[in-house]
Amino acid sequence: MRKIELIFGTVATISIAYKFLLGDELNPIFIMSILGLSLFYTYFSFAYFNNIRFKKILKRESYLGISKWRILGTIGLGLGLGLTTLGILWSLMYWPFNTFYPLGIPILLIIGITSIIRFSKTRSEGYLSILKRILIIGGLGIILWITPQETLNGILGIEMNEMAQIK
Repeated sequence: MRKIELIFGTVATISIAYKFLLGDELNPIFIMSILGLSLFYTYFSFAYFNNIRFKKILKRESYLGISKWRILGTIGLGLGLGLTTLGILWSLMYWPFNTFYPLGIPILLIIGITSIIRFSKTRSEGYLSILKRILIIGGLGIILWITPQETLNGILGIEMNEMAQIK
């Protein structure tokens, strides 16, 4: 599962950089990579962040040493990461009705604070990897959330017609 996240994340990063530098030619690849990353986080986070292999997801023995709170926390983390990546997609594609940030960012903040507290007590590498993902995806999400859409349109070279400018 690590390879899946790495492939989707790398392709998404390259296509975001390409979108900012050169234009919209890679939009289908950008959309597919962000959607793939969002679906991966949403549906497989409980297994991925608890180090459960894909083949053992449905086996009861895989979950014996993991507390219910940790499983619920990783499900919340996946939901927050998935919603935030969808918010990034909606912002950069200039699609209307982007309500993903107000849902995803607070979830990531709660999980991040909890992870900081748990990491300070246990010094576990699992919490450190969770914090890295929250900082990268949540940080990009917060930057795009607080940046006005007009500024993003100017950076991305999106021209608005007269009907779209009337509010």
